[in-house]
Order: sequence, then structure tokens, then C-alpha cells
Amino acid sequence: MSETIVVLGVVLQVVAWRLVARDALSFWPAVTSTFALCGIASLLAGDPRCCSQTAFLDASAFGLASGLLLFGATRVVVDLATRRPSLHGAVAGVYRRSQETSIATAFVLTLVIAVPGEELFWRGFVLPELRDVTTSTIGTLVAWLAAVGVNAAWASAPLLAGAVVGGAVWTGLAAWSGGVVAPIASHLVWTGLMLRWPPRAARGNVPS
Repeated sequence: MSETIVVLGVVLQVVAWRLVARDALSFWPAVTSTFALCGIASLLAGDPRCCSQTAFLDASAFGLASGLLLFGATRVVVDLATRRPSLHGAVAGVYRRSQETSIATAFVLTLVIAVPGEELFWRGFVLPELRDVTTSTIGTLVAWLAAVGVNAAWASAPLLAGAVVGGAVWTGLAAWSGGVVAPIASHLVWTGLMLRWPPRAARGNVPS
């Protein structure tokens, strides 16, 4: 049962992301429906823990702090990297997709559905499953690499970079805290701030 949920979740995400990348499917319907299904399946089939190895407040605090730090680092790196026209266009393209709806709707769809669903699947379900059948270290590494590999289906350098760096942070938080509270808190803060204060490339500023 668990293996089936993992495989189906991975296949669903890869197919959905490829369809969006080819403009065969709209961004928001694909993201929200895919992560909603993955999140619900993870809750029904597994037992995503809150924070079995740390106190709830500690997990929340570390999650929030890491989200803020990740946002700051992301903004600096993206603003420097997008001085190159090719990367500027790639980042602008990501935000064009995310702006297919209003900012208010984007906040609700992302923070209420997409982020929790993604974390419940990857950090609340896949991660503990892999750690149980391998070792803590190997399972953590494989879970991170699997999520990165799935995000490669977007064929987008910015989204892949986000999966590599953000995924490492959120997988590490989940492994450290023993649950999904810390990664969800971190992911929510980072995503919310990136939506509210996008990089210059997303605001139409062309590098000179």
C-alpha cells in the first residue's frame, strides 16, 4: 500500500509537471489538484508525525526562522543570477505562470493546499517510508534526491534550484524534528514571502 502511494504520487507529479511545461495544462489547476491528492493520500495511508523528536514550539520556531533565512538568501542569489538574460527570462517565466490568477487566490491555493500537500507527501510520507526501509541517513538523502528528480520534470532552472536548496532545508528539518511541522512552517514562510515580494526579474526589470 505505502509503496503504491509513493509510486503513484511520483508518477502523478511528473506527468502533471511535464504537461504544464508543455503548456498542455494550466499551472494552478495542476499544482493544487496534484498536491491535494498527494497530501490526502499521505494522510489516509500513512501517519505523518507532527514533531516526534522535538517540542512543537521548537519545531515551529526553527521552521519559521529557516524560512526567513531561506527567503533572504534566495532573493540575494536570484537578483545576482538574473543579471544574466537567460536566467532573467527563466525566473520571469516562472512568475508569469504563478500570476495566472490573482495574488489573493495564489496565496490561498499555495499556502492552504499546495505547500501542505507537498510537505505531507515528501517529508511526511516518503521520507519516513524510506528511512524505515533503509537507514536514517540513506533514507533522508534518497528522499531529497527523489523530490529533486521529480521537480526536474518542470524543465525550469529556477524551480529545480528551489527544489535542490529548499528541498534540502525542508528534508533536513523533517529528519531533525521527526515530523512535518518544521518543514511546513519553513516552506509556508518562504513561499509566502516569495509571492509577496518577488525578485526584480518577476517585476519586469530587464538587466542592462
